[in-house]
Amino acid sequence: MDLEKKLGKKGKTVKLDEKTSIMITNENVNRLLKRIELDLYIDHVFSGTPSKSLLKNVIANLYNVPEENVIVKNIESRYGLGTSIAHIHVYSDTDYMKRVELKHILRRNNVQI
Repeated sequence: MDLEKKLGKKGKTVKLDEKTSIMITNENVNRLLKRIELDLYIDHVFSGTPSKSLLKNVIANLYNVPEENVIVKNIESRYGLGTSIAHIHVYSDTDYMKRVELKHILRRNNVQI
């Protein structure tokens, strides 16, 4: 899978529901680690922080990759603002992902090691 062909979504906003939206603020290809690195801005003023599984599903559909190739590194919520920032890795190969990512991050994302 050619990662460069999947780029071009920077600045794109995805509406999850009437209260929650996600905007891709940064999008980089890391050729050495065979992944796309994303930074997301999540606006969820009147609802809770979106779950990792929901973010994985949205990003997998947006980048047309299997959901198991998406790793949510972290989600940082800002107290009282109803916004969050997330850092996500999208891999082209599941086996390579399992070799590169830290084991505790894989367990947090429910990936079989």
